[in-house]
Amino acid sequence: MARTRKPAGNLREQALHTIRERILDLRYPPGSLLSENQIAEELGISRTPIREALRELAAGGLVRILPQRGVVVSEPSVQDIIEVYQLREQLECFAARLAAEHVTAAEAQTLSADHAVALAHFAAGRLQAAYEASVVLHAQIIALTRNARLVTFMNQLGDQVHRFGLMTLRHGRAPRALEEHGGIIAAILARDGAKAEALMREHLRADRDMALETVCRPA
Repeated sequence: MARTRKPAGNLREQALHTIRERILDLRYPPGSLLSENQIAEELGISRTPIREALRELAAGGLVRILPQRGVVVSEPSVQDIIEVYQLREQLECFAARLAAEHVTAAEAQTLSADHAVALAHFAAGRLQAAYEASVVLHAQIIALTRNARLVTFMNQLGDQVHRFGLMTLRHGRAPRALEEHGGIIAAILARDGAKAEALMREHLRADRDMALETVCRPA
């Protein structure tokens, strides 16, 4: 029987997912050089989908492609954090206001239920799961705007947002962040757009400050 070949697109997605996860969980730490040959051998696929995945990660800011040197995992800088959080503040605060205007009863129930899941994960010591549930919450608030372009813009920031979020998680911000999420959700459910916007701004600025502290902290 002839062997079924996986579509090239699937291989690229497999490579993209694997490399992204290894960068975010620090198996590929900042500053490390990535070898197309080694990754291809580990995943059992050709170099072409690896190269395509690395180009996409470079567009998202997780890696840098350096002439004559290769592909290096990006090291987050103060300027990176400032720029990403400037954009997040403009987009997500606006999103929180719109979400309060558009949320339906069913959507409100989903927000509350998902936040309860995040709290349960945290109470059980499952920090990664709590963080992932919190990521879903931010995505839900963006989706509630009913603004496809806003969703697209936020997706373009996705890798950087996720990376900086994990930085704050590793340095003890989870309990306070979850509390802030609860306040934002309460404001959205009360259809108080101004309060939801203000609380989201406070939340993002606290995240930013923790990320900056982490990058500036002596090794």
